[in-house]
Amino acid sequence: MHVLAINASPRKNGNTSALIHAMLDGARAAGAETSEAHLHTLNMKGCMGCLSCRTKHGVCAQKDELSPFLEAIKTCDGLILGCPIYMYRVCGQMKLFIDRCYSLYPPKEGGGYLTAVPAGKRFALVVSQGAPGVEQYERSIRWLAGMGGSGLGLKEAGRIIHADSHQSPAAKNEALLGEARAIGRRLITR
Repeated sequence: MHVLAINASPRKNGNTSALIHAMLDGARAAGAETSEAHLHTLNMKGCMGCLSCRTKHGVCAQKDELSPFLEAIKTCDGLILGCPIYMYRVCGQMKLFIDRCYSLYPPKEGGGYLTAVPAGKRFALVVSQGAPGVEQYERSIRWLAGMGGSGLGLKEAGRIIHADSHQSPAAKNEALLGEARAIGRRLITR
């Protein structure tokens, strides 16, 4: 069993990262191998809009340090998507990643899209925001869960929306970290 985390936070020790690492700890405790793509450190580019993935389904023509992680989404058993909210939306690193996921959406005959990701996988979501109300960025969070998870055919194992992150650091909130570890275990337990 393998769980892949896509960490879009530019801060390796920030709130998003602390919660992702707790989820990965939970997955490892349940017997999974884990890996993490820290998007801010990768030499990656955005979607070129070349549409080659419309004929070579499931394969992005852009070759960079993100490419192996896009392929790993097809083979992993669980996926964690994590990012902070910046400027009222998901951070730029996550937007670049989701744009590149377009290659995982092959066209369906007659219109619409299929998924290049095999069935039976689960995903979890981690979002950290400075605003105190968890519902403030609900629209952005729903978009992220849809485009990066359920739209690809993955079933949600859980999510953590960490609000008021400036006043309440995730790394010091044992209840929140415990919840993250439990979600990590659920990623691979059926």
